[in-house]
Amino acid sequence: MDGYCSRRVIMFLLFAFAAISRGYGQESTTLVPAIITFGDSVVDVGNNDYLPTIFKANYPPYGRDFANKKPTGRFCNGKLATDITAETLGFTTYPPAYLSPEASGKNLLLGANFASAGSGYDDEASMVNHAITLTQQLEYFKEYQAKLAKVAGSTKSASITKDALYVLSAGSGDFLQNYYVNPLLNHAYTPDQYGSFLIDTFTNFVKVYISLLLSGKSPVCGHIEQMNLLLNIGFHD
Repeated sequence: MDGYCSRRVIMFLLFAFAAISRGYGQESTTLVPAIITFGDSVVDVGNNDYLPTIFKANYPPYGRDFANKKPTGRFCNGKLATDITAETLGFTTYPPAYLSPEASGKNLLLGANFASAGSGYDDEASMVNHAITLTQQLEYFKEYQAKLAKVAGSTKSASITKDALYVLSAGSGDFLQNYYVNPLLNHAYTPDQYGSFLIDTFTNFVKVYISLLLSGKSPVCGHIEQMNLLLNIGFHD
């Protein structure tokens, strides 16, 4: 794991421990009730296995250092930073990829992973890559809220989404797989201008996401500062 990845793991854990100090998950064996993940290949745990896209990690050598020595859909030879975070927080199994068959029943109590390799803040580029756009990831999160309420009941599901750990990791692909290889974009925008567009999109994502929690009647107001902190940690270029 290089220095950049190590720093990201450290930032994830620092946020998690800060959350613990505020009393998250005190009634559970895990330190937070669930982990909800949005983003790109850095945190995709297998959603792209169920999409008609060239961005897949379902073949060797992916997964060779994972527990079962087989590809898992992770763009990694072993565990992702989010996997290490989940283990540190007390999880014995990982939140499932939302498009996988495992994302059903009691498994939803662990949270869900909506990330998709080839995705990013620019929805148009994500669609070209046949990835799950961030807009669609939010729609899936809305579906997840409804499914979770059926499994756990409205009161418990609201508590889970209120106290869950939220991760958003995206942005690098927007430049590497879109801006730098698309002459229409790099002639129309400077890197700074395109970066500003991505930041505006990121800001709107946060606003829509918070509105989804509020529409679910989760008492999130006291948690917005922490959510914004972690979401900003996930923005990278």
